[in-house]
Amino acid sequence: MLYLPHIIGIIYLAMSVCLFNLYMGRDCKIPVSISYLRIIGLFLLGLFVFKVAYPFNIFSFVSSLFIILFIINLFFIVLNFYRPVDYIGLILNPVIFLSLLTFVLIDLPQGGSVVEKNLYIHIIFSLSSYGFLFLAGIQALILKYQITSIKNVHHSTLLNSFPSIEEMGKIMHRLILSGFILLTLSLLSGIPYMNSAIGHENSQKIIFSIIAWIAYLYLLFKKSHYGINDTTAANMTIGGLVFLLFAYLGTKLFIG
Repeated sequence: MLYLPHIIGIIYLAMSVCLFNLYMGRDCKIPVSISYLRIIGLFLLGLFVFKVAYPFNIFSFVSSLFIILFIINLFFIVLNFYRPVDYIGLILNPVIFLSLLTFVLIDLPQGGSVVEKNLYIHIIFSLSSYGFLFLAGIQALILKYQITSIKNVHHSTLLNSFPSIEEMGKIMHRLILSGFILLTLSLLSGIPYMNSAIGHENSQKIIFSIIAWIAYLYLLFKKSHYGINDTTAANMTIGGLVFLLFAYLGTKLFIG
């Protein structure tokens, strides 16, 4: 288990390189070997998460980071059965690799707050919403790259390998809607446990989460009733994600 993060890091680095080469070669049909490697990587990442987070009663920055990455990766693999979104791995795989590399090279904060068992439902909703909204954020980044490249009349093999802008926008919208519903359930499930002594970390988390919720609500409302362009939708998606990252990981890193 000592070299587990090194092994997982190598797997995700290999997937990053292979996927990039496939898309640069305009061969968007992902080989079965890559699919198997994803499953192996997810399984080993799950073992690593269990190692750093067990018994799941204290959530530090490290355990929170890798639990979220595991959930995002799980949703990404499941989503691939319904939509061809392999291109998300162009960003997600390097993020996981760099997170593991940072864990190996840098002594990250290990301290965290104790979590009561009656908060587990709230935590599950929270982490699930982060998973969907992080995928939506990656989708938004790729969509912005598409739109900017087309406006600048910049064509590349990588750009031509992506789905159409219209299809990318639809996938992003569905990811946002799923994440927003789960984020709403997260906020509602946390209300019974709020009191005057919630602490500075939790108060910051609530504030950032509510700001993100309002941003996504406004985005969905505008999209449904008035229609907004894909660039604005992508920017708001990324902005909401930044607030969510501050809400959970930011408070763990700088406060918790």
